[in-house]
Amino acid sequence: MQGVYSDSFAQTFSELLKQFNISCYQISEFTHLNEGYLSRLRNGEKTNPSRETVLRIGIALAHCSDKVTLSDIETLFRSISLSIVIRKSKYDFI
Repeated sequence: MQGVYSDSFAQTFSELLKQFNISCYQISEFTHLNEGYLSRLRNGEKTNPSRETVLRIGIALAHCSDKVTLSDIETLFRSISLSIVIRKSKYDFI
């Protein structure tokens, strides 16, 4: 992903949608998340989406554009202080 993204989920999500020309409607169709909810996440009216919601959005982004990378999805996770990789311990990864 080109450029530096804010730590804000709303800004990161909005910029990814814009960069890859994807709409909240397209994400909604793939994830079955409410389009209004996605719009509120994009606008910052809703905050703190769950790990599952971010994963669903990330998979939908990749489904909607073959230009979305794992790094883009990781950036989305990092904007909510999480990682796509879950560590069992400080040495193991799932």
